[in-house]
Amino acid sequence: MSSSSFTQTRSQALNLEKQTETLLSKYSEFQNEQSNIIDKSNDESSLESQISSILEKRETLLSKLNRISDSMDNLSTSKLQQLTRHKEILNDHKSSYLKIKSNINDERNRNNLLFSIRSDINAHHQSENESSSAAQNQEINANDYILDERSRVDNANSFADRLLQQAFQTRDELYQQRQYLENAQSRMLSILSSIPGINVLISQINTRRKRDTLILAGVISVCILLLFFV
Repeated sequence: MSSSSFTQTRSQALNLEKQTETLLSKYSEFQNEQSNIIDKSNDESSLESQISSILEKRETLLSKLNRISDSMDNLSTSKLQQLTRHKEILNDHKSSYLKIKSNINDERNRNNLLFSIRSDINAHHQSENESSSAAQNQEINANDYILDERSRVDNANSFADRLLQQAFQTRDELYQQRQYLENAQSRMLSILSSIPGINVLISQINTRRKRDTLILAGVISVCILLLFFV
């Protein structure tokens, strides 16, 4: 009965060993796919869970085989070798699983580090581009301000030039009118001097005007005195 139980349990262990090898082969493929993967996928997590579950089942079976072998009176050398071999294979599979898992994690950490560095570099480049764009905008604004100020100065200078030009024109017109009046005066004097007796008449008019002015001034003075004393 113990021999039959040993054979059945060993058959289950062999079946699980084959399943473990298949799962480990699939799991090892993730080592070659990590160049573009920075987060653990659902397939990877599911595969890890299956491998861990099978390894636990195999440990349970090996413990059962140990109990069966201990209960047997005459344990054959072949059965003892088979049990030892199952333990070795289990340890090898555990070691392979941990090694593959470690390699995947190391690759994932390396990719995460590279991704972080690349993100920092892109952010730095973006910051430099924004700073350069801001500097260009400031330079454009400064140039626009300078051009606006220059336009204002040019407009002010043009207005001042127009004022000066108008002042010069007014001055020239005054000079012309003065010259015209002087010419008119000289003509009048020449005409008056050419008429006989006109000078005597003008002098009499002037004398009469002075006399009238003196009389008017005397009357105004008498009126003022009367206002003070009356």
